[in-house]
Amino acid sequence: MMFTYFIVACVLFCAPVFCNAAELPSEVEAAVASAPSAESFPQASLLVLWDRRALDIDSGGAATIFVDQCLKLLDDRAKDDQGDRSIRFDDRRDTVIFEQAWTRQADGTWIEPEKDAFTVTSAPEVQWASAYSQLKQQNVSFPGLAAGAVIYWKYKIAPKEGREPWADDFFGGIVSFGGFEPVQEQSFEIVSDESVKIQFEMQNSHAAPTDALHSGRKSLRWEFRNLAQLVPEPDMVPSSQLVPRLVYTSFADWSDCGLYVGDRFLDAVVVADKAIDEFAKTSFVAGSGKSAAQNIAYWVQKNIRTVPLGFGAVGYEPNTADDVWANRYGDVRDKLVLLSALLGAKGLNSYPVMMQASSSPFSQLPVLEQFNHMILAVPLEDDTLFLDPTPRFSPPDEIAYSRTQGMACQLVPGAPILSKSSELVRVDRHALTTMSVRLDEAGTLSGRADCEAVGDYATGARHIFSDQKEQERSIYFQRAASRIGQGAVIRNTEVSDPEQLTQPMRVSLEFECKDYAVHQEDLLLVELPVTPFSFAVSGFYPTLPEVIYPVDLPIEGSTDTRVVMSYPPGYRVAYLPTPLIIDNLYLSLSLTPKQLEDRVEWTQSLRYKQDSVPVSDYETLRKAFEGLVDSKNRLLVLEKK
Repeated sequence: MMFTYFIVACVLFCAPVFCNAAELPSEVEAAVASAPSAESFPQASLLVLWDRRALDIDSGGAATIFVDQCLKLLDDRAKDDQGDRSIRFDDRRDTVIFEQAWTRQADGTWIEPEKDAFTVTSAPEVQWASAYSQLKQQNVSFPGLAAGAVIYWKYKIAPKEGREPWADDFFGGIVSFGGFEPVQEQSFEIVSDESVKIQFEMQNSHAAPTDALHSGRKSLRWEFRNLAQLVPEPDMVPSSQLVPRLVYTSFADWSDCGLYVGDRFLDAVVVADKAIDEFAKTSFVAGSGKSAAQNIAYWVQKNIRTVPLGFGAVGYEPNTADDVWANRYGDVRDKLVLLSALLGAKGLNSYPVMMQASSSPFSQLPVLEQFNHMILAVPLEDDTLFLDPTPRFSPPDEIAYSRTQGMACQLVPGAPILSKSSELVRVDRHALTTMSVRLDEAGTLSGRADCEAVGDYATGARHIFSDQKEQERSIYFQRAASRIGQGAVIRNTEVSDPEQLTQPMRVSLEFECKDYAVHQEDLLLVELPVTPFSFAVSGFYPTLPEVIYPVDLPIEGSTDTRVVMSYPPGYRVAYLPTPLIIDNLYLSLSLTPKQLEDRVEWTQSLRYKQDSVPVSDYETLRKAFEGLVDSKNRLLVLEKK
């Protein structure tokens, strides 16, 4: 499910402090009494009675977050999903004060969680990374949950007592309203001194805030009621494209935003004497210019462990290059800080690039929280090299498609540059499967399938075959052979070294499949075999007759299959389909059979051109795929001469 979420850069997380619970508000009982029954929401397991949040900025620049939530469980599945609720917090900076935490059972009994139900643990991503030990997780286990129960909790996140005010910080975030569960009431409010300038934009909605001014304090409030739930569909676009979405910021412009991140990044890069000295002693970097940059990035990728934290998850001030070197691990910011320092020692300048890394709507307002990843740009004489040393299964100069679906902000010295990530970073992404097969008179198909994968397709293959045990590999290839035909027997397999990130992945399979062709008197009916390799296909097929939401397409890459099939002597081709060629705004698709002297050749090509397809054009997409799998377009009929 998806509730309201928001990111406030200057008040990230909180540590728990407990206070005495006040009297239970009668509003909860009234909301429960008037709430629709579970039968009103057959697709939902939870009903959000209300979700109220507020950000209060005091005159000294400190902010407090208020959360007030009331949730009704509609079925037993919800008790497993909602029983344990968590709040991430930075225990160096903030405090959470619980004002209420209760379960109201279906019979009206109220139960308060025991003290032991409140626990603090490290965030899962940083259990083995002490440099981020401040990132913890406050957990609350609600008792007595069952269908019809209500969870009610209310807390505030306040600056830790004695924490220094910070005049140069900012306020910004993203709030989504509604989602995959129905919502009766949801609101978000910003309260601040009149002098605080907040810019905002509402996406996917024309809703405007109500505003008020009292004693020099102003408020902006957004409220929605009776938000219908999104019903999950296969391959639907992200919910961020469908629900009302507020983005807000206190940055005046992109220059302010860029300086905020860029200055902190540069300050961490220059503290690098130890890292540069130790690296020079222990590592030899061949080449110069582009090759040197690639080699240094590859070293950082292989030798500095990646902590899987999104950009901004622990703030925007990275650790120094020397600290990252000493730790031998880092999140995306920290690995780029070290990489930038090592490149600088080689005479190569660089600057960070913030990546949206999603297809969510983008605001032209300087909202920093729109970015959740970062890469490094290295300007060269004739080009700019972009590096990402965080993935394991792709070379650092090959930026994954998932990172390039949105916008990028280059933090070049002077003024940031906004551009589409896909225009900034270009990567070849394709997979080619070549099958050379023989069909004998008994109907047995045998031969070899070879695949070469590049870009994201190679990344997928490396993910499958890296660290793979012998039995796991055997299971994979048996499943692959079964894609050709039931009972297919494996004769031999080959896999290139998945650790060679700069080379395409090459995988081969030799097989034999009895009774592949169907006998009908003097005829042999043969279906075009498909590529057996799961990483060489998009895995996408429009299964629904119609859709409610736009459809998310796979990566903008191409998959091709070429099958050359020799047939038994004494037979000739009686039927060969006509070519199928489709070319529209969203994809190019072709299935082309060709008769050669003593064999048949099929070529299949599929290339995606867009990220998504609107509902109005879904039928066009579905018909294209129906043609691709239609037996009349994939059938070869042989007859005895």
